[in-house]
Amino acid sequence: MGVNAVARAETRDLRDAMVDQLSKRGLEFGPAIEEAFRTVPREVFLPGVALERVYSGDNIITKQDVEGRPISSSSEVGIMMAMAQLLDVAPGHRVLEIGAGTGYNAAILSRLVGERGAITTVDIDPEIAAQARQNLAAAGFHRVAVIAGDGWGAGSVNATYDRIEITASVSDLSPSWVAQLTEGGVIVFPFVLRAGMQTVIALRKQGAELVSTGVTPGGFMRLRGQGEAQRRTTSVDEFEVEMSDRLVEDAGETLAALLRTPPRAAVAPPLGWESLTLLALLHGNVSVSKRDGVGIRVGLFDPAGSLALAELAHDSAAGPFSAVLAFGSETARFELMRAIEELRTLRLRDLRVVATAAASPGPKGDVVLHRGGFTFAFRIAGSA
Repeated sequence: MGVNAVARAETRDLRDAMVDQLSKRGLEFGPAIEEAFRTVPREVFLPGVALERVYSGDNIITKQDVEGRPISSSSEVGIMMAMAQLLDVAPGHRVLEIGAGTGYNAAILSRLVGERGAITTVDIDPEIAAQARQNLAAAGFHRVAVIAGDGWGAGSVNATYDRIEITASVSDLSPSWVAQLTEGGVIVFPFVLRAGMQTVIALRKQGAELVSTGVTPGGFMRLRGQGEAQRRTTSVDEFEVEMSDRLVEDAGETLAALLRTPPRAAVAPPLGWESLTLLALLHGNVSVSKRDGVGIRVGLFDPAGSLALAELAHDSAAGPFSAVLAFGSETARFELMRAIEELRTLRLRDLRVVATAAASPGPKGDVVLHRGGFTFAFRIAGSA
C-alpha cells in the first residue's frame, strides 16, 4: 500500500471514529448526514492542523481580529450535524449558507444535495471566502458557489432557495433571507435570545409566518456586517456583563456596583447549558462571564439593588449542583430560585416558535421578542 493510500485509510478511520463517538453521545442524525461526515475529509479544510485535533470534532478557530478575538472557525462537528438534521436537506435542494468559514459545512451540504442540487455560500471576509474556495476545490467540490459579500443581503437578488443555513448568530432575520426562501422552505439559524444567550432554531415558511420545526442547544460567533446585533455590554473589572434590552439604559452603574460587593452563595439544582439558555429566555435579564468567555452565569437583576446569578453545574461528592450567587437584597435570589425550580423538567425542544414580519400583527406567546425586522413568539408546548 502506497503512502497516499495509507494516509487516506488513516483519515477515513479517524472520520469513522469521530462519527462513532458522536453517535455514542446520543446525537441523532440520519443516514445521509452520517455518510457525509464519514466521507468529507475535514483535514483538507483545516490545512496545517494536526489530524488528532481535526478529528476531535471540536470547534477550531481559524481567524482572529487585530485584538485577538475569534472571527471565524470550523464549527464543532456535533452542532454541525444537529443543524444539518434540522435543515432537512434532500437531493436536488438549492441551499444558501451564510458564513462560509473553511468551506467544510458547504462541502457537507453539497454531498447531501447531490449533483442535482446547488450550494451557495457567502462570507463577508474576502480572505476567508478565498480560502474556503481553495479548500473546496482541493477536496473536489467544484460546484459550490463561494461569494465574498455581506450575507445580510443574501447570495443573489434573483435566486430562491429551498433551505437557508446561517452559521453566525443573529438577533433578527434578514428580510432578504425570508423573501428568497421558497414556500415550505426551512431556515436554520443560531438565535440570540436575551442577555446574549443563544439557541439554534429551525423555521418553516408557511405563508406570512415562519413556524418552528425544531429547537436545539447551540451558539456561534456573532454575524458581522449589516445585520450585526447591537450588544448591551459593560465591563466590570475582569468580567464582561451583557444585559437584556428590557433593562433601562442607566442600569449598568447599579449592576457594576453590585458585582463589586461580596456575594452570598446558595445551592440550587444542577443547571446545564440548556437550562441556562431557557432561564435567560423565560426569566433572566443579565449574563456575566470572564473576559475570555469562561464561567458564564445567567440571572436576574433588579435595578432597585438586587442581583442573583446561576452558574453551570459543578460535581461534588454529594452529586452535581449549581451555585446561585446573590448580591444586594434577597429579592432577585428568591425569584431566581423559583425560576430554576420551574425549569427542572423543561427542555429547549419543548419550545414552539412563530416569527412574523414586524409590521404584521404579532403572534402571541409565553415570551415575545420584538426585533427590528421580525417578531418572535415563544410558547412552551402544552401551555394555554
